[in-house]
Amino acid sequence: MKNETVAVLDVRSYEITFFLGTKGVNGNFVISGIHTEKYEGFSSDGFFDTAAFRRAVVAAVTIVRQNYDGKINEIHVGVPSAFVQVATKGHTLSFPSKRKISSQDIDALYESGLSELMCSGRCVRRSNMYFTLGDNRKYFFADDLYGVPTTQLKGALCYYFISEEFATLAETVLNDLGVQTVCFLPSTLAQSLYLLSEKRREGYAFLLDIGFMTTSVSVVYGNGIVHEETFDFGKGTLLVSLMQNLSVDMETAEEILSSSNVSGGGVPRGLTWTNERGDTSFPVQFVTDVLKCELDVLCEKVETFLSKYYREKAATVFAVNPISITGEGSTCVAGAAEHIANRLNRLTEVAYPDLPYYDKPNWSSRIGLLNMATLERKKRGWIQRFFSKNGGKNK
Repeated sequence: MKNETVAVLDVRSYEITFFLGTKGVNGNFVISGIHTEKYEGFSSDGFFDTAAFRRAVVAAVTIVRQNYDGKINEIHVGVPSAFVQVATKGHTLSFPSKRKISSQDIDALYESGLSELMCSGRCVRRSNMYFTLGDNRKYFFADDLYGVPTTQLKGALCYYFISEEFATLAETVLNDLGVQTVCFLPSTLAQSLYLLSEKRREGYAFLLDIGFMTTSVSVVYGNGIVHEETFDFGKGTLLVSLMQNLSVDMETAEEILSSSNVSGGGVPRGLTWTNERGDTSFPVQFVTDVLKCELDVLCEKVETFLSKYYREKAATVFAVNPISITGEGSTCVAGAAEHIANRLNRLTEVAYPDLPYYDKPNWSSRIGLLNMATLERKKRGWIQRFFSKNGGKNK
């Protein structure tokens, strides 16, 4: 691939997007080719139709590659939370005498911690919530530890395992397309590290990614995900509910959803929604009630999740950091974030990339993955240059 361009496959629950991009100036990104394909999607139990996924990937990659004057040997694949298992572990390395911490010590900490975990799937990434050197001071970045003398290295570590079914399926279809290297990136981790500031992540931060078929809730601390769950809920859930309760087709349901608003107080009596042709109408209050009912189901799942892990935590943990809501389903109906905030009695905010043109929640996973992929490319390039300069090679 030319220059610093990276190739990314963003897998969402109803569509996949393949694109080429680079890191620009002032934190911006330049996307040089992109194509999105819809497919049958997946639920929290897995793909509905693997053949449909394969066809969508082939179509998207082929169309972008036709307009790209170069060879694509490596693709970074975003793995949705439905196919990711997060495992956390507090781990310690002790040394017989004081020594200055090096990158090899950090690697040894991660490797020995991984060897003690009993998890299924393929470990594709590791990160840290924080490190300590026995003095209870938290270090959120390994670079801050290098050269510091200590007899003990501790880490609150996170490991990301992806299902072998997903990994094999993605690798098979991409290898068949001539792609030599497939790198897997946990999508919600990429979004969390990009959308949520470092300061926000020094305490508990929360990300609610609402897609088309599934929604994930993630608790982020430092540079790692502490807990995460995926629910069967999304924009599609709202559309199906409208179709069933109003006896309308998908096109009408989409028209109703795009013009609905679930924020604020009561709806004036007698107010009706009418389609563009003027031949179909429904009471606005009834439409609002249908949508709120479905959103309440999501809120109950999120509340159950938070209570499961944080029942004993002080209320200030939630008061300081709002729940950041993103994904294509987060703005499909006006007022959704406000309704979720009222229902959960917690602050919420809609999160999206702070970039021209890409400043929409449906771009969060794409830009988050592009950011992580470019950082990986840069890091790998630096390591390769280092070994080359010193007469060796990175194995």
